[in-house]
Amino acid sequence: MTAPGPAAALIAEHCRALLGDPEQADDTTLLDIVAQCGQPLRVLLVGGVSSGKSTLLNALVSGSRAETAFTETTAEVTWYHGPHLGPLRLPDPSHRAVPVGFPLADRLVLGDSPGLNTLSENPRETLRMMRGGDLAGAAAAFVCVLDRGLVDQHWAEQLDGLAALSAGPFDLVGNVVVVMSKIDLVDEDIGSIERRTRVDAPLTFRFAGVNQLMAAAARSGGVDRRTVAVLDALRALPSFTSWPAESWSDVREELSGRFPDADLKAFEETVGGPKGLPELVRTTAGMDDPSAVAAVFERMSGIAALESVLADIAEDTDLFTSTAALLRLRRLAVRLPDGPAARVRSAIAGVTSSRAYQDLWPRAAARLMRHTSVGDGLDPDDLETALRLLRGLSCPPAAAATALTRWSARSADPFADSRTRHLARLVQDAALRALADPEPEETL
Repeated sequence: MTAPGPAAALIAEHCRALLGDPEQADDTTLLDIVAQCGQPLRVLLVGGVSSGKSTLLNALVSGSRAETAFTETTAEVTWYHGPHLGPLRLPDPSHRAVPVGFPLADRLVLGDSPGLNTLSENPRETLRMMRGGDLAGAAAAFVCVLDRGLVDQHWAEQLDGLAALSAGPFDLVGNVVVVMSKIDLVDEDIGSIERRTRVDAPLTFRFAGVNQLMAAAARSGGVDRRTVAVLDALRALPSFTSWPAESWSDVREELSGRFPDADLKAFEETVGGPKGLPELVRTTAGMDDPSAVAAVFERMSGIAALESVLADIAEDTDLFTSTAALLRLRRLAVRLPDGPAARVRSAIAGVTSSRAYQDLWPRAAARLMRHTSVGDGLDPDDLETALRLLRGLSCPPAAAATALTRWSARSADPFADSRTRHLARLVQDAALRALADPEPEETL
């Protein structure tokens, strides 16, 4: 099992103490919180039926593990985890676990969930993990898959609910990731879609665009000799560079008789929409090794950018997991009888008054500065110094002294809002600690 962060370890310790009471010895929420606090960050993928969610998960776990189709296939919550974790306790007995090695397996446990836009019984399993459900908080971060970046009122409300669920007392941001799937089918610029999405769903989230078909093909052996042959044939067409391929029927017509229909179909299923074909053909010129072409597929797919976002979130696993676990404890206290509820509230007080918990505040402040307008207008060096101080990284004494002066002034500014003043005080305190201990340990 992965080593828990200090705050998560303390929460697990209090939960084990509560489990020692006969009245709560078999409490499933407490048992799972203990497990959650010792696991890598739990990240749940949510989206509509046929949004590309399961194909995206296949790309993330580097293989064809989740069933995919144009109809509803995911009927239960499935967690993918590194084999090194051994048997994994899950949030609910109806969930299942799949051990598999993947690039972020030492930092994340990835959950695939039933699609939300269906009249079947399956979505209730996803809703249990979201705001208002009995398993809310069992996942500490979310990847919300939007089919071609389309945000309707339902999705805007779901995103807003996830942000509210995840924020906790820290005004926490950054653990809700919006993924625009099927970018190969969208003519609009990804940046403009992101801006429109932020207007439709006014909250702070991370954003990524992915062609999950290309990503999954690159990582599961879908790019083969047939792929190279079709690309060579397209490259040999004299008119290809100026050819606006608007549909796969255009491609099939141009290559009619050169390849079996099955080969062209397989090629289509690895590339997605045809709009990226000109770039793909140009970029792979001279490549006859499928592995080299697969590397191009992976780069063009955008999957690496999403994994970079997830890795960044995983750097603050203690922060996100502890926030989610405390949310679960507070909800547990509400539904328990007076005696057990009082013991749970006492455990919560023991955690929130601890140094381990207080040390989460600077980490949350760094998230605010990096991912909201709080850091706007700051000199880049000033911002970088503040972030290093908040994250406990080494900082030259001169830079720490300058930061102390500047942020002390900001914390005393009567015209600044309360959140800005509070954040300034956190930087001020971090600068004081850095000056008292000029060589802190490098931590992530």
